[in-house]
Amino acid sequence: MIYCGECGALNDEHSERCRVCNAKLTLPAEESISADVEYGRTAGSGVARRYLGRYILTVFLLVLLASIAWAVSHIDNQSIANVSGPTPTIPSEPAASATVPATAVPTSVLPVPTAEPTFTPPVPTPTLVPTPEPTMPASDDVIVAPSGRIAFSSDRPVPGRNNIRKNRDIYSIRADGTGLVRLTGESSFDGMPSWAPTGEQIAFVSDRTGSLQIWIMNSDGSNPYQLTYGKIIAQDPDWSPDGKYIAYTLGRDTGIAKIPAKGGKPIVLTDLSYPQSAPAWSPDGSKITFMGKPGKYWQVFVMNADGSGLRQITHDPTDHRFPRWMPDGKRIVYNTRKSEHVIGQIFIMNADGTNVKQITMSTEGENGRPFPSPDGRYIVFNSNRLDNNWEIYIMRPDGSEVKRLTNTIGDDFEPCWSP
Repeated sequence: MIYCGECGALNDEHSERCRVCNAKLTLPAEESISADVEYGRTAGSGVARRYLGRYILTVFLLVLLASIAWAVSHIDNQSIANVSGPTPTIPSEPAASATVPATAVPTSVLPVPTAEPTFTPPVPTPTLVPTPEPTMPASDDVIVAPSGRIAFSSDRPVPGRNNIRKNRDIYSIRADGTGLVRLTGESSFDGMPSWAPTGEQIAFVSDRTGSLQIWIMNSDGSNPYQLTYGKIIAQDPDWSPDGKYIAYTLGRDTGIAKIPAKGGKPIVLTDLSYPQSAPAWSPDGSKITFMGKPGKYWQVFVMNADGSGLRQITHDPTDHRFPRWMPDGKRIVYNTRKSEHVIGQIFIMNADGTNVKQITMSTEGENGRPFPSPDGRYIVFNSNRLDNNWEIYIMRPDGSEVKRLTNTIGDDFEPCWSP
């Protein structure tokens, strides 16, 4: 038997041409038999060769798939056994000649899709700008309006009373000029008011019991009671910042004393051979300023609160009267007087007597009894600059922004600002 070399058909050994494709048969009978026995080696010709190629390809693919499966399984086992270990290396893809179906690749080697993260826009970190320390406005700051109440004395007529010139009463008014209230109405002299540091009481001077003595009443005028007694008069009270004492003028300018605000024995602070009057406590309560007359003119003095350390800080040949501390404790405001009967102008100076400045104008009448507001932005004073009638005014410490608070047929004196 002879196999056709072209189509592989089996032909009779005596045939010269293939009975199927009519190709010429060239192999002898023994070679045909040998080829039949060694089919695997000679099948490259014809059908047998194609069958062999398909067989080899199939075996190759099966081996390749088995290798990939083993590798993937090995990687998964290593990943499970070594969770914190190094990231396993994924085998490289097979050569392009060996096409692997997509379904043959285990899902364990594919990246597991994770949920899409929600995008949150980053919050910008604000640039921190240091906030400057607040600066206290200057005393001439036009934005800050005066506040509180001002007490003063007045000889204006009181309805229903037999008014005589020596009668005075105490009033209070808001710093904006509204809310006038009369606090006393006796047929006597009631004047020289001084607020307690709490603002709840007012010390004042009255002769309703025969001689000028210091009294205390509530800030609405109720519950008045007498604090000092005796033949020696007491006047010009000034409450200490801690509310424990009231300093005052002993007698008719004979000395400076203090008395417990709740009552008790007076304590004499000065023992001088010349007149002294109108004491005023420093804001911290450590010192007292007052006016003294060592010669022809009244001058300003400063001493410790116990009477020690006395110093005269003015020396000009004119009267220096009614000194008061500014709230900063570094300056003193006072008024001058040209003669024994004419009050002059208001000045401000350092607490050691230097840097003296006049803050009212000589062309604007006579001005006196200056009293600064608690914040130091204003000064209240009495003046006769209009119609020669004494009224209450406020101004800035530099003399600007003058405003009239009272307007009456009587005279208003001795203003003092509430705490």
